Amino acid sequence: MLRYLTVILVNCLLWLSIEHACGEYFDSNTICDCNCDVQVDVVRTFHQELQTMRKREDDILREISLVQTKLQSVDKHNGGGKPKPSSCVEAAAGSFKSGIYNIKLDKFSATPFDVFCNEETDYGGWLVIQRRVSDSVGFYRGWQEYKKGFGELAGNYWIGLEKLHALTSSCQQELYIELQKLNGDSYHARYTEFLIGSESEGYPLKVLGNYTGTAGDSMIFHVGMKFTTRDSDNDNAPQGNCAIDYKGAWWFDRCFTSHLNGKRIQDMNWNTLRNMEALKSALMMIRPTDKCLRRLSLKKDLYQ
Repeated sequence: MLRYLTVILVNCLLWLSIEHACGEYFDSNTICDCNCDVQVDVVRTFHQELQTMRKREDDILREISLVQTKLQSVDKHNGGGKPKPSSCVEAAAGSFKSGIYNIKLDKFSATPFDVFCNEETDYGGWLVIQRRVSDSVGFYRGWQEYKKGFGELAGNYWIGLEKLHALTSSCQQELYIELQKLNGDSYHARYTEFLIGSESEGYPLKVLGNYTGTAGDSMIFHVGMKFTTRDSDNDNAPQGNCAIDYKGAWWFDRCFTSHLNGKRIQDMNWNTLRNMEALKSALMMIRPTDKCLRRLSLKKDLYQ
C-alpha cells in the first residue's frame, strides 16, 4: 500500500518538475529542442499512467481507510490505554499477519474473545466467520450450537450466530466468500453489505449488498430468511425441514440456492457452480465497510 502511494507521489513530482523545466520554452514561443521533446513524451506517458490510476480511486480510498485505521490502532497501542480492538482491521494492525487475535464487542459481551483474521485477501482486515476444509468437524448440529459457535479457529469453524449478529449490527460489514473446487480452481463472491438479525427475530439474513465476483450470486435467494437448524424449522418449505432434508443449517427458503453448512464437504452447495466439479473448501469472511471504518476512526479519536 505504502509503495503504491509512493509511486503516485513520485509521478506527481516528476510531472511538476518536467512542466517547470519546459515552461520557459512554451512561454517564449520558441521551438523546443530534442531534449524538451523527450520530456514532453515523458509527461504524456505519466499523464496516461495517472489517468489509469484515477480509475482505481475507489480502491485507493478503501485501502487508505484500512491503513489509517490500522495505524491509529498501532499508535494507541504504543501510547497505552487504548480500547480493545473490535475488528480484525484494528487487531492485526501491528503485524499485518493472518492468525488468531483478541477482540471485544460491547454489544456481545464485556469479555473479549478470539477470532481468526485473514490478512492475505484484498489488503486484509477480514474476520473469518465460517471455514470448511475437511470433514473433521460435523456441521449437522442444533440451534444452540449454531448460536454459540463450534470448531477450531484455524480449521473447520463456525463463529456462532450471536457473535455474527453482534458483529454485523455493531458496525456495517461486507461479506467475502471463497470457494474452491476439487481440481484447485477458486471462485469468490463479494457483497457490499451483510447484516444478521437477532435471535428473537430468528437470526435472519436481513441485508445483503451488491454482488461482485466469479462464483455467481447464489446468496440473494436467501435474503430475508430466518436461520434453520434440525431442531428449529424456520424455512418456507411446505413439508419437512430443509435442515433435516439436507443435513445442515442455513438461511433456508424452500430450500436453497446456496448451502455451505452441510454435514460434510460433499454436502456443500453453491448452485451457480453446481454443474461443475464438487466443492473442496469454503471460507466466509466479513470486514468493516468504508462507512464503518470512518465511524471507528471517529470513535478512536475520542480516546486521544
